[in-house]
Amino acid sequence: MVIRNDLDYYDRHADQWWRVGGTLNLLQHLNPGRFQFFDQYVPDWRGLKVLDVGCGGGLTCEFLAQRGAIVSGVDPSPRSLATAREHAQTQGLTIEYREGTGEALPFGDQQFQAVVCVDVLEHVQEVGQVVRECGRVLQPGGLFLFDTINRTWKSKILMIWLMEDILQQIPQGIHDWEKFITPAELTAFLTQNGFGDITCRGFDLTDGGNLKTLVSLLLSGLQSDATRRALKVQINDDTDVIYIGKAVKMAV
Repeated sequence: MVIRNDLDYYDRHADQWWRVGGTLNLLQHLNPGRFQFFDQYVPDWRGLKVLDVGCGGGLTCEFLAQRGAIVSGVDPSPRSLATAREHAQTQGLTIEYREGTGEALPFGDQQFQAVVCVDVLEHVQEVGQVVRECGRVLQPGGLFLFDTINRTWKSKILMIWLMEDILQQIPQGIHDWEKFITPAELTAFLTQNGFGDITCRGFDLTDGGNLKTLVSLLLSGLQSDATRRALKVQINDDTDVIYIGKAVKMAV
């Protein structure tokens, strides 16, 4: 029996975060595409206090630190955090890592100017509580930057049946379709917790259905060099599978 939303996977495979070709290491290839979107709202990261919620092995934390941000990361996986700390040290990067969950962030109120939460909301126990906590640690005017997976028949076919069960390109059981969240649901949580100026866009990993990318994905898999070269993120209006967004913490 497949265990859905198997979060123990991140402890069992924490050594893969920075191993080239490892399943978890593939996530770093999404950062350039993500920040193509995020940089529209943060043109200069230097000196900004940023929290990465669900930081795993530190892929996005290091991406931010290399851009000059003052970065903290939080994650419930102690082995992933150990990997993150070790790798940051080898790169000469100063990043604060703490163990904790998105539902109970181990930080005081209004400590950060931006909170980044990518590949996370579809895994948490209480999305509304995570949004509430992110708002608590943000300064007024601060940005909540996120991506997650929509709960549609397309996401079930692509992310669960195809990518996990048939092609086995991502760990089987890592996702639970029932925990995916629609843009309307997330927007409601954000609004209820003091956020405004909310934007959601499609985060398309197939370059708008580019045939070369799709064929490479189906024939070679995510872990091949050919697929990684062909993988081109497109920000568009198709939010049916993965979407990316931003929200602003409004002043009280």
